[in-house]
Amino acid sequence: MFRNYYHYFIAGLQDIFLDDTEIHFSMIDFKQMLKEHLHPEDNNLIELLFLPYDNQELLRFVNGDFENRNDLGPFSTQDFEVEFSDEKLGILPSYMYKFVELYRDEELSKNITKSWETVLTEMYYEYVLQTKNKFLKQWFEFSRNLNNILIGQNCRNHNLDVEKQLIGNNFVTQSILNSNAKDFGLDVELSYVSEIMTHTDNENLLAREKGLDQLRWDKVEEITLFDYFTIEVVLAYTIKLDMAYRWLELDEETGRQMFGKIIDDLKSGFEFPKEFAINGKNK
Repeated sequence: MFRNYYHYFIAGLQDIFLDDTEIHFSMIDFKQMLKEHLHPEDNNLIELLFLPYDNQELLRFVNGDFENRNDLGPFSTQDFEVEFSDEKLGILPSYMYKFVELYRDEELSKNITKSWETVLTEMYYEYVLQTKNKFLKQWFEFSRNLNNILIGQNCRNHNLDVEKQLIGNNFVTQSILNSNAKDFGLDVELSYVSEIMTHTDNENLLAREKGLDQLRWDKVEEITLFDYFTIEVVLAYTIKLDMAYRWLELDEETGRQMFGKIIDDLKSGFEFPKEFAINGKNK
């Protein structure tokens, strides 16, 4: 199978670290660089990482909320207006059409017990996990498992209904639903579960979040250990850049507010917005 290599592009990227104090370009600038330097098929893989922004935009669109547009998603409000009209061009991912059809069907939607954000996130993961790119498949599986474990832990700690919060249905979600063990009986199957539990036990909120992001960072590096100048390296860099941007903007008070929002969202029927999306800021 033919592969594209990006020697000069990757060699020219700024080294980034989780605790960086300065990054010399915005995520918007970086997305433009990717579009200019990557083969279109490889850039399509990158866009899978940014689709969660469009998921948030789609939720706002179906609710008639057109404020606070984020430019990091591949699609615009105008795209949604066309695609969910008689002039449909078919440019959106298939799960978005499926979601809107379900959302607008009163007969079908009355049986939905999860929040619409949860339903859309499930559809998103089902869609992206069909990718043939080995790195992305491993990353999305890890990300979904990690976040389901975090959801399970937080629901357990705050006596919330976990079944309505979990994303998808696999051995991880079944273990969370059925096991009373601290690690949900997953320690044998998933080597990183004990590390997750160590971080979630940390009462220092920022240290907790930093530890979890370090786990994500290490996983990205583990998956790409033997990749050189390939699209996988660029995908990994994009994920790590997002985390570095996030920590540039966090202080202890912001961390407390972020954690409070996580719990508030859980109580109101939503899962962790941060956990399911690339979050580089439009600086």
